[in-house]
Amino acid sequence: MSRSSIALLPVLLLLAACDAPPAQSAPQAQSDSELTVSLAPADPAFDGRWAGVLDAGAQPLRLELEIDLSGDEPSLILISVDQGGARVPMSVVRMNGDQLHFSTPGMALQYDGVLEDGVISGTFDQGGLSAPLVFEPYQDQTRDEPSARIAPVHGEGRVVEVALEDGRLEGVLTSPAAPRAGLVLISGSGPQDRDGNIAGHPVYAAVADALAEAGVASLRYDDRGVGGSEAPAALAPADLADDAVRALEVLQAETGLSCVGYLGHSEGGYLGLLAANESGADFMISLAGQHQDMATLLYDQSEALIRASGQGEDAVEANRELQTRVFQAIDQAGPGEAPAAIEAVLIELGLPEAAARQQGAMWGQPYAVAMFEGDPAEAAAEFEGPVLALFAEKDLQVLPEAAQAALLDARGDKPTRSVIVPGVDHIFEDSETGSPSEYGAAGHALSPTARAMLVEETRALIGQACAD
Repeated sequence: MSRSSIALLPVLLLLAACDAPPAQSAPQAQSDSELTVSLAPADPAFDGRWAGVLDAGAQPLRLELEIDLSGDEPSLILISVDQGGARVPMSVVRMNGDQLHFSTPGMALQYDGVLEDGVISGTFDQGGLSAPLVFEPYQDQTRDEPSARIAPVHGEGRVVEVALEDGRLEGVLTSPAAPRAGLVLISGSGPQDRDGNIAGHPVYAAVADALAEAGVASLRYDDRGVGGSEAPAALAPADLADDAVRALEVLQAETGLSCVGYLGHSEGGYLGLLAANESGADFMISLAGQHQDMATLLYDQSEALIRASGQGEDAVEANRELQTRVFQAIDQAGPGEAPAAIEAVLIELGLPEAAARQQGAMWGQPYAVAMFEGDPAEAAAEFEGPVLALFAEKDLQVLPEAAQAALLDARGDKPTRSVIVPGVDHIFEDSETGSPSEYGAAGHALSPTARAMLVEETRALIGQACAD
């Protein structure tokens, strides 16, 4: 494997895992607690949104910060625009006047910078990569381009609460005047808020509006540990499926609807089928849903993303070899042994120890291991109700033809409708290439074509599933 492939590895694996949950954060060290005692008040100019570009070798990454100083303690979310708009709350945020430190130990990621002359200048470190990184005040690139402005998206409704055994979820119930059916929206993997703000666009709020137009009430909620929800991180897909089951009970109690189902995006397509089988839901809608096993999905996804980045066959083959070794390590590891097994394999392949440790923490956590053990085909085959699946023609994360074939094969003769939406990417925005680097570039949170097809197809599905 070439040196350039090794240097790019942390970025490639993160891209290949755009829909994988971040590693669980380690407890904050005692030294951090001690350091907070003598800190000066944070410079108020930190508050707000910032944008920067990280030179990660062959592929620059656009990053954003959301810094909130309104609470008792400062909070900070790091957003990777080119990795699906992944939002990663920082577990350690320390400000001392004009100085900033943030980190999340479980991902071996940290940043130290200084606010001066209106910009934050510092150094970003993760997995063996150390590079200068400057954040400037965020500028809305579409503000002077009327044709590209985001159409109003509301997803308005009543705030509701979903009680869990170990916490609570907070969400919004959006409904037309006389709904014919109800849906619970399930996000793709990783912590997301109720609106599904991906690259700055409220994708799930836009979906809720489209469903209301189709005559369907919907409940969408903040994932565990995000926004108004309070619950420990899930250890397996079954935990998140159970959250969705409880959310469906709330939807029915609040609306009185008897015909209800799920709409899942990306990994949510798999979770939705798990929940549907557990709850006895009437129907299911999958948007760019995961219907292949995790290893197959990541092989396909990585190859597509590498080719889209302009790299050749050597990079594809090297990454596939690396993934195979990592997947084997996960499969062969005993309980709790996966992080160390992955780390050992990556060090053997020439990755720096810090980078290997970071990848081991990410892919060896219980949820990730459980995802590799899961079988989306089994979940799809078990569900007896009608399924509507919309895939995205330009999708490089869930390749439409492969995912469609996997779903149809698993469903057999069970009622299934599958459509590939033309010209859109994984988050159903208009896109030229489908690359995650284009997420958020369109002037909408849901393309007009995708919205129209979702409305039309949902109406037909409801007519089929709720005829009685």
